[in-house]
Amino acid sequence: MERYLRELESPRAARRRNLRFAGGLAAAFLVLVGIAGYGMLQERRAVAAREYLRHGLAVQETVLEFEAASVRMEVHQRGFLIDGNDGSRGMRERAFAEGDRLAHDLVRLVADDPVQAGMAREAIAAFEARHARMLDTARIADAQGLAAARAAMPLRGAGSMDPVVASLAAMRARQATLMSRRTAEADQQASRFRAILSYGTALSLAVVALVSVLMLRQLARNARLGAQLLQMHQREEERSRALERSNRELEAFSYTISHDLRAPLRHIDGYAQMLQEDAAGQLDGDARRYLDTISDSARRMGALIDDLLAYSRLGRKPVECTRLDMNALVERVLHDAGGDASPATVKIDPLPTAWADPVLLRQAWVNLLSNAFKYSAPRGEGATIEVSGERTGDTVRYRVRDNGVGFDMRYADKLFGVFQRMHAQDEFEGTGVGLAIVQQVVQRHGGRISAEAAPGEGACFTIELPAGNA
Repeated sequence: MERYLRELESPRAARRRNLRFAGGLAAAFLVLVGIAGYGMLQERRAVAAREYLRHGLAVQETVLEFEAASVRMEVHQRGFLIDGNDGSRGMRERAFAEGDRLAHDLVRLVADDPVQAGMAREAIAAFEARHARMLDTARIADAQGLAAARAAMPLRGAGSMDPVVASLAAMRARQATLMSRRTAEADQQASRFRAILSYGTALSLAVVALVSVLMLRQLARNARLGAQLLQMHQREEERSRALERSNRELEAFSYTISHDLRAPLRHIDGYAQMLQEDAAGQLDGDARRYLDTISDSARRMGALIDDLLAYSRLGRKPVECTRLDMNALVERVLHDAGGDASPATVKIDPLPTAWADPVLLRQAWVNLLSNAFKYSAPRGEGATIEVSGERTGDTVRYRVRDNGVGFDMRYADKLFGVFQRMHAQDEFEGTGVGLAIVQQVVQRHGGRISAEAAPGEGACFTIELPAGNA
């Protein structure tokens, strides 16, 4: 220490110390500026990646809708060939018009990708060729009868729907590959930025610490510089958190690739219906029941996917709170919750207002009231549903009570899980996502939800929300 103090007394040592300080400070500043610059670059890349995913999802959705219009056109054409009903012709032409509109949208969306554009042109050409063949068979039917028209209508191979379906499937596969590749690139860039941020920040702090040791005679200035460096570090951490939020949004958009699951379900349901229509006279009761089961299962799977997407969308939606009139909101959602079709007696007490997001709360009330109507339905006209509320300090509390079938509280820990059900599917319809959505909405408002029930005695759900400013 004495040697160090003697060096401080030397002007030459002081100059060296000042140079080390200046060099260390400059190095730390450059590292932080470099991290900040790279963070801004990563933010721009994340924005570009999100825009690309939005565009890709729009392409996927348009392809699926175009395919659905093609299937409807085929279904109505076959219906016409079966019974010669002119109404089927009209529905076929409406489906073709819808497909033609979607074809123009698809060409516009994939104009920047030569490969996708080529696939789109192939699909559209096959679609128009198929429609032209349908018009020819219609003229044959008018001139020679339905039997001749059926003989002239190919169901497989060239001239059928197969080229349309194959081209659209190839477009979906390529789009999914492109989106997956872009998502992987974004993940790699985010990982690289986290590493640079960690090591760069650690290096910057080490340099600052070394400079602090060398500045024993400049404590006041050192404290000021340290505070400035700490502020810069905090800003970098805020940028890092913002980037992490962007990455979570990117993952959420990637999850919506599950739209691809809709296509095979539409095929299953569509072809099962076509088989019923085309071969209705050749199927016995068991075969028709099997086809009904296939269609019902496909539609149920579609409902599960829709509920999952709804759950995901609600998790990403920003919470935009306002003063909510709960009585007016509950009155509006009774219809959507099935109140018009239920014989249940509904009693709504005066409800306190709350500071909440009207879109999210509307979905929560729809799910709660739908459950009440559904599980009290076995009571028939004796079913009762009570909605009440109260305010306690800064908290508002709402209750939905029914006298339905209830449930065993031993399994209450599973009540708000996704796809968790307290009753068998053949007893009550549903996907097991409704209460999970309610819990998500309530928790995003900083509230909580609880339930009380007993088998055969009904259930009571309670949600608590911040009251907000009066």
